[in-house]
Amino acid sequence: MRFAVPIAAFALASLLQAQTPLKAVLPRVSQSEDGPTLQGGDAFLSGEQVFFSFQAENYKTGTTGKVQLTGHVEAFDPKGTPISPSDEIVIGTTVSQEDKDWKPKLRSQVQLPSIAPPGNYKIKFDVEDLQTKQKTAGEITFPVHGRAVESSPELTVRGLGFYRTQEEENPLRVAAYRPGDVMWVRFDITGFKHGEQNSIDVSYDVSVLKGDGTALFSQEAAAVEKSQAFYPQPWVPGEFNLNLQSTMSLGPYTLVITAHDGIAAGQTVTAKAGFRIEQ
Repeated sequence: MRFAVPIAAFALASLLQAQTPLKAVLPRVSQSEDGPTLQGGDAFLSGEQVFFSFQAENYKTGTTGKVQLTGHVEAFDPKGTPISPSDEIVIGTTVSQEDKDWKPKLRSQVQLPSIAPPGNYKIKFDVEDLQTKQKTAGEITFPVHGRAVESSPELTVRGLGFYRTQEEENPLRVAAYRPGDVMWVRFDITGFKHGEQNSIDVSYDVSVLKGDGTALFSQEAAAVEKSQAFYPQPWVPGEFNLNLQSTMSLGPYTLVITAHDGIAAGQTVTAKAGFRIEQ
């Protein structure tokens, strides 16, 4: 008779534990491991690392204190495209009676693509208690700031602009230089196709035409971008400078960019922009 109460209490505790649903709680994104939660107005930038964690509660503790959990974390861009492989997190440990209120923390790190469109990104996460076979899931969003380049269904050169220095953020309103100046040029190429493993093969030619249309300078394959990545790169940034000869005649000139898509053989596009040489 003296064992009836402990056995009943143990049976009741086991029954309550079995009936209590597993929960994933306190999801948080931060800029450092176990750092403060991202606050309103804060945002990540392309190429940064996102630290994510959540906790599990109502998991089963075995008769010997055993805890067995498996979680998964996966991040998506604003269009729902995964930006990295799903991360599996395994917790297998033994807790003592003093740690009965312990909540396992599942941690993961997400590397944002170096070229990532801005917007609200999403992390989907789940956890399974391997002893009860219960599963639960959740999701959380976080903002990413950065430069946006409009997508295109076909190969396109966007934002072709002239700059006086490499550090300038805004293009010149009037593209005018003096003989002997250094001319900086920036643009983006988008609308190219992706091959196996999200491979890309993008190149561009550069030429400068005089006012009468004759070629002053020309270079084929001035830059070539060949790469593979888990995340499909949405655009290729282009940047270069030209040393304008001190003997160049005053007047109008035309810069010509011809982009090529090596994955979609034959897909080519040309963009032109005018500038002047003045005293």
